[in-house]
Amino acid sequence: MDNKKVLAISTYLMLTGTVSAAPATSTIEDPTELAASGGIVNVVNQFGIGALNKDNFTYAGDVSVTQTLNTPSGAYSSGISAFNSIMKLGKTQLEVNITDAIAGSSYISGVRLKNGSTSSLPATLAQTVTAELGAGSTITINGNNNTELLGVNIEAGRYHINGVGDPLIPEMTAYLNENTTVTLNKAGNYSVGLHAYISGAKIKTKDGLLVNVNTENNSTVYGIRAQGLSEYPALGGVVELNGTTTINMVNGGSGTAGILAHLAGSLVTASKQVTVNNTTTDSTAALYGLFASNGVIDFTGPTTVTISGGSVNSSAVVATSGGSITLAGATINAADARAFYASGQNSVLTGNAAQYTVTGNILSSSDGAIDLSMTNGSTFTGQSLFGATPGTTNLTISGANSIWNMTGDSTLTDLTLDGATLKYSDISGSPMVPKTLTVTGNYTGNNGTLVLNSVLGDDSSLTDKLVVNGDTAGHTNVAINNLGGQGAQTIQGIEIVQVDGNSAGTFSNSGRIVAGAFDYSVRSGASIAGADAKNWYLVSDITPPIVVPPTPGEDITPVYRPEAGSYMANMAAASKLFNLRLEDREGRAENSSMWLRQQGNRTKFRDSSGQIKTATNTYVIQGGGEVAQTQFSNTDRLGLGLMLGYGKSDSESGNSHSGYNSKGKVDGYSGGVYATWYQDANTLNGLYVDSWVQYSMLNGEVDGDRLSGESYDMNGFSASVESGYRMPVYQGENGNVFVTPQAQITWNGIKADDHTEANGTRVTSEGNNNVQTRLGVKLSRDGVNDIDKGSDKLFTVYTEVNWLHNTEQAGATMDGVSIKQSGNTNVGELKVGAEGRLNQHLNLWSNVAQQMGDNGYSDTAVTLGFKYKF
Repeated sequence: MDNKKVLAISTYLMLTGTVSAAPATSTIEDPTELAASGGIVNVVNQFGIGALNKDNFTYAGDVSVTQTLNTPSGAYSSGISAFNSIMKLGKTQLEVNITDAIAGSSYISGVRLKNGSTSSLPATLAQTVTAELGAGSTITINGNNNTELLGVNIEAGRYHINGVGDPLIPEMTAYLNENTTVTLNKAGNYSVGLHAYISGAKIKTKDGLLVNVNTENNSTVYGIRAQGLSEYPALGGVVELNGTTTINMVNGGSGTAGILAHLAGSLVTASKQVTVNNTTTDSTAALYGLFASNGVIDFTGPTTVTISGGSVNSSAVVATSGGSITLAGATINAADARAFYASGQNSVLTGNAAQYTVTGNILSSSDGAIDLSMTNGSTFTGQSLFGATPGTTNLTISGANSIWNMTGDSTLTDLTLDGATLKYSDISGSPMVPKTLTVTGNYTGNNGTLVLNSVLGDDSSLTDKLVVNGDTAGHTNVAINNLGGQGAQTIQGIEIVQVDGNSAGTFSNSGRIVAGAFDYSVRSGASIAGADAKNWYLVSDITPPIVVPPTPGEDITPVYRPEAGSYMANMAAASKLFNLRLEDREGRAENSSMWLRQQGNRTKFRDSSGQIKTATNTYVIQGGGEVAQTQFSNTDRLGLGLMLGYGKSDSESGNSHSGYNSKGKVDGYSGGVYATWYQDANTLNGLYVDSWVQYSMLNGEVDGDRLSGESYDMNGFSASVESGYRMPVYQGENGNVFVTPQAQITWNGIKADDHTEANGTRVTSEGNNNVQTRLGVKLSRDGVNDIDKGSDKLFTVYTEVNWLHNTEQAGATMDGVSIKQSGNTNVGELKVGAEGRLNQHLNLWSNVAQQMGDNGYSDTAVTLGFKYKF
């Protein structure tokens, strides 16, 4: 309702007393008449039930009032009115239908209370006017889109003797019991569901209150309005929501509010859940949920406010012109508007410590103040902003399950993250548009977490940022969401926190920060040469002690991720997992036989940077048998066989500079064919040639500290050709000694799929198409004990030395940065073994080999095998 209009009408009524009395045309003016009608009242262009100067208008039965207004003379009419009276009704169904225009700037009330403006009051009233409706009552007014509708309307007039003297404000109260519904349809401008006008006017409700206000022409309307009086700041209407309350506003225009406390002295309180839904089709309308304009809204129960369809100037909760709002937990849905807004001196919006779910922006301007304390489980999605003339916004977010999703640049006064998370939204863009949070006062991080977006690279990388104009305190964890950065070496680092005041607060990684091949860490500028000591940076280098002044051109070493070692280890293991030599099959020329071998390896190596150390354990079981054989002469023999194998490898890589570790794993199968030719199949002396071809199907896994696990496929062919020449050099009574120079070429074509990690790093494994050359000599002795002479038994012991050369090194290229295995280009090997033919069917063998290379490379292998001849 227009403030000036209401004030003028009330003043006229109070001073003249010529209009405000209940008209004589009321159909029911006494409870006995109501009882006689059975509680049913149907009227046209008349008041339904009217009580004037009655101290006990009571009817406990159900009441049904239907009022029809179809002429302009219905101005200021009401379905039920209590003037200078006490009225109490049972369950009441009131329906007012307006079918024609109403004269002038008038209004229609469903239930109206007024203290009149007579020159003297009835002594029996004790200055009290009340109306009470029973539980389950409904008040419905069907308007005409032009007329102001007031569902429950209390107008507390002022009493003067002969127009002079202090105002006397009797108490005027409307009691709405459980499950009361007030509905205004086709409401005109300034319509109100529940209206308490100036001091003495009070509305008290219970559980289940439902207020619906609908318009069809985007009128400015209110669900609940408590109105004050400019001339008397201490005097204002009061609405007490003592039970659960739901307010639905539909299609209102600019200024429409679910709850309004207007001018000094106005007060709306609530002790239980209050839900306000304000939606409109007018995209230019500024809608409000809770609005305190120099009034007070004080809620001690939870609140839900939803704003939908209005303009960006809409506000779910707003305090202006010295208004005050206090909440105790709220769910605010204002995605395209302001969630909280405080503007003007002495305008205060306080969110006491409780759980909040807030979607929408927070704005303080023109010295308005917002103080919000969000406890565990709270969520804030939006920005914190200042107006052109700033206000004050203090925000405390507590609890590990609380989060602020910051959707754009934000500014506030003081911020405390007490175990909570502040996450800068990662709305993708090309290029990235960094966001900055500016704290004009102080920042405190009590183990809170900042989640920033960065395009991780060198010092010039785009990044979100925290700027603190005042002081910092406490400790804050930092997590980085890398938006496509491929990593690079930093010099001073990427500045993520700027502190202008006392930088007593500390910041550190909450987990791994990786990009490409690089590990980043959060470091104070005090530990970085040339950096601002108060600020905090992301660095990818091993920072040496500060030299003052710093040495020009000083080398800076980047920190590589240990996952590179895992990718290397996987590739290195895959390339040799199923490799074998003739002696690994115990290659005596026996047909119709099957063999099985098991081998375990322990490999250690470093990467080319020297930062990453890796240890690998490998196990393989492989078996096969000959399926065909032929001869080209009386002494030679060519055997053909098939083989299958299963192998697995587990590795662990660590970087001592970062302290992070990574685990690698490979497992899978192989199948292939082999062929062996002996020049002399009986003695095995002379030339031999052995070859094989295999296809391997493997799965690779990498699991880095505090990172998502990665999985990818590895497969391909490998092949080998081996040749040697066994020569007897000594013959003894119990055995013979042989020397066998030998050579082997092994090609590995196993390739790992290119892989993109969960963090966006693109990984290409290297080392396929390696050609390994082995040159060596073997010294062996075949013999048997005296007691076994003449039997099928034969035992061989041997030792051999080999030199191995690899043309390719296992490695990983991570976002263009290549890191390779070191130390195994040239490797020396010493091997000792034994073979035994126990009888004409069973052969056993075992060997141990030790390889040594550069830069700490080593490989120890143990093999056990047997062959059974059918």
